[in-house]
Amino acid sequence: MTRLKANAVEPACGRRSQTRERQLAALSLLRVSVLFLLFLFAARCTEARAQSDATPLNLPSQIGGRIAQCWKAPRTGPGQIIEVTVRLRFSIAGVVIGEPRTVYVQAPAEPGLRDKIAASILAAIKECTPLPFTPSLGAAIAGRMLAIRFRSLPGAEKPQVI
Repeated sequence: MTRLKANAVEPACGRRSQTRERQLAALSLLRVSVLFLLFLFAARCTEARAQSDATPLNLPSQIGGRIAQCWKAPRTGPGQIIEVTVRLRFSIAGVVIGEPRTVYVQAPAEPGLRDKIAASILAAIKECTPLPFTPSLGAAIAGRMLAIRFRSLPGAEKPQVI
């Protein structure tokens, strides 16, 4: 009789543990699904941002704007304007030919600030290039020297290109 009671109790416990295992499996599946959806959403946001940055440039005036998006101008005091002019050449594929040259820097008279500004604009050029040119823009400016003037105004969110 003792054996019958033990056997009678085991199936009830087995059913409970199977139900608990199913609940845990369903919960794990739900967690994995949520993580997958979050990953998919993050990938789509990154892809949309990359596509907006990869829009081909069709006009020479768009080149400076694309580089200005990458430029992080050094902080200056209130009411102080920073202006930088850079000379550079591009290949037909949008790659910088040679080294860009900073030919003009207007900045407050703080020690080392001009060097920081020049380094920041050159870093922005390295970060943003190669630029996606349309075939017509690439053919039109390939090998030609361009001068691009950047301006950082106090209180402005983004640098301007003149």
